[in-house]
Amino acid sequence: MEYEDLTHEELIKRIRELEDEVSTLRMRESELELLLNEYSSIMKKQFEVFDDFIKDVGTRRMIDPLTRVYSNEHIMKLISYYHQKAFEENFGYSLITITINDFSNLEQIDREHVLLSIGKLLKEVVRVPLDSVGRCSEDKFLVLLTEINKENSLKVKERIENALKLRNLSATVKHACYPDDSTNLEDLINNI
Repeated sequence: MEYEDLTHEELIKRIRELEDEVSTLRMRESELELLLNEYSSIMKKQFEVFDDFIKDVGTRRMIDPLTRVYSNEHIMKLISYYHQKAFEENFGYSLITITINDFSNLEQIDREHVLLSIGKLLKEVVRVPLDSVGRCSEDKFLVLLTEINKENSLKVKERIENALKLRNLSATVKHACYPDDSTNLEDLINNI
């Protein structure tokens, strides 16, 4: 299109159209800049969470020295990380707790024996490396079952209960499944 052939009014109209187009493009550029900044912020947070998660790899803080399963701090970080991943990628997972019955009434040597036995048993019954076992308190273990539905995780719970009975270990086993039982991590942990 030759601008020399346009009338003065047509040129002014065309200039206004171009100014409007430039204004629209500037607004779009600002929107994209905001989205890019938001994306950068989200990615930075994810890297910080991941860095925080792996900083203890290979250190004593990661493993419970007696039972050789993950420490409370590490298993909680792992569950928190996995919960976010499950939410973002839309898959399920389950948590199982194993609480030793009458733990406070046991002699120290018996306590250690029971803890070692249950830690070893749990590592044998779960799907290593998919699942993780941690000691979350003096008398309680926590198992994270990844990428599993409720039905299959209940089978794992039953397998744990049967293995405990076979070895004459007295413990209470509880179960919670994401997203079936709750989508809130705090609720899942508090219900087991």
